[in-house]
Amino acid sequence: MFISFRVNKQPIAILNYSHTLSCMTPFTIQTLFLFYSALSFLSATLIGTLFWKRNDQSAKLWLWGCLLTAIATVITVNRGSIPLTISYSLMVSIEALSVLLFSESLKRLSITNSKIKLSWLTFAIPIILFSVVELCRQMANGEITPVISASTTLTFAIANIFCLYQTMRVKNEFENKTFFNFLILVFGVVAALYFMRIFIILSGYSGHSFDTKTLNVIVWFALFLFGSIRNLAYIVLRLHLGFNEHTRLNSMNLRLSDVLEERNEMILSLQKLNRSASINALASTISHEINQPLGASRLNAQFAEMKLQSDPSNVPLLRGLVKNILDDINRASTIVKNLSRLSSNQSSSVTYVNLAESINQVIEISKGKLRSSKTTINLDCASHYQISVNMSEWQQVLINLINNAIQALDEANPDQKRIEISVKQENQLLTIFIEDNGPGIQAGQESKIFDLMFSSKEAGSGIGLWLSKNIINRFDGEITAHNAINGGACFVIRLPIT
Repeated sequence: MFISFRVNKQPIAILNYSHTLSCMTPFTIQTLFLFYSALSFLSATLIGTLFWKRNDQSAKLWLWGCLLTAIATVITVNRGSIPLTISYSLMVSIEALSVLLFSESLKRLSITNSKIKLSWLTFAIPIILFSVVELCRQMANGEITPVISASTTLTFAIANIFCLYQTMRVKNEFENKTFFNFLILVFGVVAALYFMRIFIILSGYSGHSFDTKTLNVIVWFALFLFGSIRNLAYIVLRLHLGFNEHTRLNSMNLRLSDVLEERNEMILSLQKLNRSASINALASTISHEINQPLGASRLNAQFAEMKLQSDPSNVPLLRGLVKNILDDINRASTIVKNLSRLSSNQSSSVTYVNLAESINQVIEISKGKLRSSKTTINLDCASHYQISVNMSEWQQVLINLINNAIQALDEANPDQKRIEISVKQENQLLTIFIEDNGPGIQAGQESKIFDLMFSSKEAGSGIGLWLSKNIINRFDGEITAHNAINGGACFVIRLPIT
């Protein structure tokens, strides 16, 4: 086909159009290969920039897939100057590996299966492909036959179908499937193009990659176009999933905040419930303790009134009676103050507390119950130890432990019921031992007794010890339990010394 142009009736050029096309087409296809290699490398760089620091296995595998595609494409372009063992056999193996890495990358998008190992097929298939291609090429006197080309192309098509299958599996775990569906479409089109390439090869229409025939050029152009779209679709998909994950985490944080708030409210409610139960359990003995000094004060007052009438000049006797009345009133006042402090709801107020005084106050509150159960209690604590606690909550812990010890001793009914409280300093910690000579803790339940709703007593609520541990933990301490040498239970509280 000859085309001539004239300007002012002068011939400028006569072009043989067919010859020009045949000369430019190979260069055009090679440029297309190099452009696709550059796009693949650019995709790898972009993925590395966006996801590498997150230690994202899916992104890393897709990145390596893009890099291997770029390498395989560059090797293909330079086939003429490189041995076929490298330029074809190795190239098709690397290309197959890259697509299989895409498949492995898609697997790791799963949110239900976080521990996924690389499949042995991912590396076995490229090695087998390399071996088979080299064997067939040697049998064909070193040439690449149409059957070899069709076989390698079929491997690429199957690998893309496998990617399609993995995408379909993973997408079922997500609500928004739009980007997954688009990626499935892309893999389906790429697989179809590879099957078209197989048809072109086996039909004899075009067996060489750089063949100048139109359909061959169109197929390669479409493969490179959709290959680039595939990488872009993966990046968009990951950004979309990242945004959704961010939104999901925010929602989870809000729900977690609500749950923690509900938990704190539940703990406060349980504290009030347990405090009320403790006070109710001591109500009768506390009433007895208060009635004693009040009754004594009444008797002293009546006696003083009588003496004022009969012998008002006996001032020493009257002073003694008044002193006894004041002592009884102070005793009753101390009991009421301790009870008031125990029932206080100010659970957030933390102050410096004298350890010995705080324990003595609880012992004073529990005296009536200790007396009625014929239980002796001994305290061995230095007077200068101080701890940083909330007084009401700290005394609630002591009340729980002393009540538990009294109940355990009542059930065991030993000849002599004893509760020993001792304090030792270990570095910057105060270790408080509360030990009884009762039956002890059942084997295997040393840690379970601190679980919520767990109780070894028939009438137990399973709240007291759990709540005690919660309180001690908030004071930066710890509470444990074990059986003492004499067989009784021993509770150990460790708190920072202040």
